Amino acid sequence: MTDDAELLRRYAAERSEAAIAELVRRHVDLVYSAALRQMAGDHHRAQEVTQMVFTDLARKAGALVRHPTLPAWLHRGSCLAALSVRRREGRRMRYERAAAQEAAIAGAENEAILWENVRPVLDEEINRLNKFDRQAILLRFFANRPFGDVGRQLSLTENAVRMRVERALGKLRDALASRGITSTSAALAVALSGQAVAAAPAGVAAATAGAATALAGGAAGGWLFLMSMSKVPLSLTAAVILAGAGVITFQDRANRRAAFELAGLSPQNSQMAAIMEQHQRLGADAQQIKSMEDDDARLNLVRAQIREIEAKAAAAQADKSPSGRAKPQRTMKLDAAAPEFDVAKLDQPPIALTQTRPEYPPELRQAGASGEVLVDFVVASDGHVYNAQALNPTKTGFEDSAVQAVSQWVFTPGQLAGQSVNTHMQVPIVYRLSGGPVPTAATWF
Repeated sequence: MTDDAELLRRYAAERSEAAIAELVRRHVDLVYSAALRQMAGDHHRAQEVTQMVFTDLARKAGALVRHPTLPAWLHRGSCLAALSVRRREGRRMRYERAAAQEAAIAGAENEAILWENVRPVLDEEINRLNKFDRQAILLRFFANRPFGDVGRQLSLTENAVRMRVERALGKLRDALASRGITSTSAALAVALSGQAVAAAPAGVAAATAGAATALAGGAAGGWLFLMSMSKVPLSLTAAVILAGAGVITFQDRANRRAAFELAGLSPQNSQMAAIMEQHQRLGADAQQIKSMEDDDARLNLVRAQIREIEAKAAAAQADKSPSGRAKPQRTMKLDAAAPEFDVAKLDQPPIALTQTRPEYPPELRQAGASGEVLVDFVVASDGHVYNAQALNPTKTGFEDSAVQAVSQWVFTPGQLAGQSVNTHMQVPIVYRLSGGPVPTAATWF
């Protein structure tokens, strides 16, 4: 069976869809299971995390060819992606709460007057909206569903749901304006959020369920059918109907009495329930903020561990070359799809992880010669040095040693707009007998 490194190499070199598909087939269960645990059993978000991990795998396939254990990288990647999703959703929730509070403050002066005008015509105008706008308004404000849940129910992205709700609010606002009711979309959203759905009085649910049960079991339609089809005398039919009506009336009275008793409960109970609900919400918000802070700390720790592992892996790879043998120089041809950038144009320059010390040529050491070589090279997006060449040597004979040493250096690649890019660099390598050859990085071009 082809190993993971070969599949990664094939995808990086040939963009083989079969290779990446095989990698996904092998490891999707591991990544999805870790994501599901990280997202507290939410299957939709676990799928999103899984896609993010394998997208990152495809983007970094070339660099991961040398990774010693791909499952370990995938597991850590799923943890990082899950943290990123949770942080993004936490920020979204904070922004939504802040926006709602600002809108409530801005519309507080005219909210009561606006709602008194809106209430008599609201349902009529909502029913005039098209199906899609009506669904968005009802799910967001009447069912009090967050944008993410509305998007999943309507098979839309969260941003698409936001746009649809804003468009539907605009249409509803224009329709109300034609009736002489003017307001802003923000004020209308606040009014709908706070006033569209009112809590039913205590006992209404129980009374409604009892009445529905009684009517369902009463078979009133059956009596009408019997009256029209039976050959019994009319007086008997009337008696039977009256008996059935008496049963229904008795049940209805019992339901009303139960509803009246429930509605008469002490108002303090309702106030206490509201206070407890607010306390629970505040506790949940505090717990979520604490969890996000813990996630940030764990994320920083994981990033530090990743940098340490990458540095050790690069050092181990460099040590595999037999002592005394020249290590091959990497060369590549960069095209328009992989341009080179100067260090000054990057958001973050390359950072050296390992720097192989150049060897002092024996014949020049014996001759007591010293000198300097300017090495021109490219730090590619995978962190390795390519196309190293010597420029302007002050003494002939140091060029090969300098180029071979710099070719083995390993960097954290330069970053531009959040992406790893190829970086053109130059560094002088100074050879002197007092203390041996010393690579310097005082000036970067």
